[in-house]
Amino acid sequence: MKPLARTSRSPAPGPLLAVLLLTACQSGPRRVDEAVDPNTYSVCRDAEATAAWERARSRLAAGDDAGALPDLLLCTSRCPDLVRAHVAYQDCARRLGGDFAQAMIQTYSKAPERPSPVRAYLQARFAETSYAQCNALEAILAKDPSFAWAHLSRGRVTRLQGRLLPALDMFAAAIVNDPQLHEARLERAQVLEELGRYQEAAVDYQRYLTVRPDDTAAAREYIGLLLYRLSRVDEAIVWLDRLEQQLPGDSTLRMDRAAALWRAKRPREAVGAYLALLRERPQNARAALNIGLLYYEVAPQNDNERQMYWPKARAAFRWFLEQAKPADGHEQFERTLGVPFRLERIAELLGPAAPGSTGIDELAWPVQG
Repeated sequence: MKPLARTSRSPAPGPLLAVLLLTACQSGPRRVDEAVDPNTYSVCRDAEATAAWERARSRLAAGDDAGALPDLLLCTSRCPDLVRAHVAYQDCARRLGGDFAQAMIQTYSKAPERPSPVRAYLQARFAETSYAQCNALEAILAKDPSFAWAHLSRGRVTRLQGRLLPALDMFAAAIVNDPQLHEARLERAQVLEELGRYQEAAVDYQRYLTVRPDDTAAAREYIGLLLYRLSRVDEAIVWLDRLEQQLPGDSTLRMDRAAALWRAKRPREAVGAYLALLRERPQNARAALNIGLLYYEVAPQNDNERQMYWPKARAAFRWFLEQAKPADGHEQFERTLGVPFRLERIAELLGPAAPGSTGIDELAWPVQG
């Protein structure tokens, strides 16, 4: 039996209902021999604009959209091909809304024609439908097949349509045409994981995190892949150690630590780790369920040991039914079918449970005589 993840991964985005979307973004990735230098779109050689971009990034990281906006305007005006700054400005203005968003839309709607594909790309981000956005991106790539940002956006739209294999090709095209567009590698890793191609996904996650080690969200995903999909416990623990230093006391990482102890065949310590979480949040359904599973399937090796561990399993399962609140479909299935079935088996061996509510101390590892 393997530990259940701290929570179920969100399902892959489903296909959109509009029939037109099924034909959008159909062509495969392109690469050309005479590609435009990708640094054209990622390097600003204006010192004042570069300083403004750095200030804006710091303010955005701190959640200060209003403070970042003037620097973003300065940077985008002096470095018109710096795609990442333009995207940050568009997103910032949208979050601020109102006059800020309206002014931003007018800025890009009235932007003058230039040989660069950046203007058309930024306007494509305003498309009202995925179909319209794909058409705009296709038009950009017809003129400049090496523009990696358009490949990246096509991959995102195609992924949202649920067409994961074509999306892989599009993310790959983005990487080929701009190896520094690291978002494409991360999203390809995510799609590979959704497809069940876990070893390949791990390679992309590792490469991405080598250059973006401070992306804690991606590091969490990588830990989940290593721990729950690939059983590469030692590697997962290295990343857990790193993230726990940055995020001490984080409950998700503590769930992962407990699962790593389980995978390392240290069930007593795993129970203790889950129990510590449950004491802090009694409604933690996955912690209660995993304690029950450890006592039910992992710790006992024979009927004699079941006599010792199954009372603890029953206490944990009863806690799960009485106190915990299911957070996803798997936990709801366990509440409806899985746990009641196990409780019936326990009752066959131990007899009926004593009446009354379950105390959390009943879940502690048994004292062996």
